[in-house]
Amino acid sequence: MINKILIAVDRSQNSQSVFSTAVSLAKTTGSDLMLLHVLSVKEEDHPLTPTYTYYPIVEEYNYETYQKEYAKYEQRGLEFLQNLTQEATAAGVKTEFTQLTGNPGRMICQLASNWSADLILVGSRGLKGLKEMFLGSVSNYVIHHAPCSVLIARNVSTESKPMSATKAVSEQQL
Repeated sequence: MINKILIAVDRSQNSQSVFSTAVSLAKTTGSDLMLLHVLSVKEEDHPLTPTYTYYPIVEEYNYETYQKEYAKYEQRGLEFLQNLTQEATAAGVKTEFTQLTGNPGRMICQLASNWSADLILVGSRGLKGLKEMFLGSVSNYVIHHAPCSVLIARNVSTESKPMSATKAVSEQQL
């Protein structure tokens, strides 16, 4: 029986469909939701880390700027989680959230273990081949290291949808 669902979200477009799937599943099963956002250098809007120089004044300025940008980045993550929590609660699902820093795959598995999750729901960008090898795959890591069942919500883009036979024939004629 599924009582606790951990959903890993980020601020990507795919995250909204993952979230909707989780809310629907939680409503159907009467489960509690835990929303997790991991602050990671892999995220697109993560601030650039400061570069170190031989000039202490420049180095101090870079570090202070980074700290300010990182605080804004953290705050955007919390606001994102608060909005999703309100949306899920309005749908009648008991929801809580947390934001952690680190490797997304490891943090997801660690929280799933600590919170005693029955199911982890994560999205997948559908990377294949070299892209997956070089960019890594959070969902792949979670599948192999999770302490519970894992549900992958695939990102279905128009580019990856199969083409109909008539459309393929008409494009060949052009």
